[in-house]
Amino acid sequence: MQDRDSATTDEIADCIRSALAAHDAAALEPYLADGARWGSCIGRNQVIEYMSGVSAGVGVEVDELVAAGDRIVLALRVDGSRNPVHQVVFVRDGKIVELRGVGDRDEALTAEPSPPPPPAPDVEPSISGMAVILPVRDLDAALAHYGALGFRVNPYDDGYGYAVRGRADLHLAVHADLDPRQNASAVYLYVDDADALYAEWRAAGVQGQYFEPHDTEYGLREGAHIDRDGNLLKFGSRLG
Repeated sequence: MQDRDSATTDEIADCIRSALAAHDAAALEPYLADGARWGSCIGRNQVIEYMSGVSAGVGVEVDELVAAGDRIVLALRVDGSRNPVHQVVFVRDGKIVELRGVGDRDEALTAEPSPPPPPAPDVEPSISGMAVILPVRDLDAALAHYGALGFRVNPYDDGYGYAVRGRADLHLAVHADLDPRQNASAVYLYVDDADALYAEWRAAGVQGQYFEPHDTEYGLREGAHIDRDGNLLKFGSRLG
């Protein structure tokens, strides 16, 4: 076998077949280009991580796997489905540069690889603001929660909403299977008076966890609140 830095399309096709049979996406890693992409994932490690996640526990049978010049055409049956799922794998310089889902075999044979990323602009773009997206289980309950905390709240649709207070811009996105005990989402709010905000929020009678403000060694008086969905809101004001 040739060195994997210059593997042939046939060799890569054989590796794909073996990886599918063994449910081992990591076996493809040596054949992926540094900037390989699959859907929204870009980069070898990200592609492998995503592929491993979505394929875990999924049964895949290969209907067709053909090396055709600069590409590999696949037709797969997922969990015994009647209609195959078609994929095209683009190969350049002995490496996989892109994996993409397509509608049928003809599209797999005629599709063009995605264009390269745009060149860097001549000027550095400025960032005018920032919003944090927090997962919630129930949008109406989350909006009521943040409204009671003094935020201006608005729904966008059944699964998305906004909570704004001062320069704090929070987006609330519904994740029905969210486990608050496993939620690691967090945001830090810089305030002018941590004790006053803590007192306001405690007086609002909103459920959740509260941590009284205390002086820290890094010059902030800092408190915290964990909402009903497990989102951590730390807040701090500068000492002195």
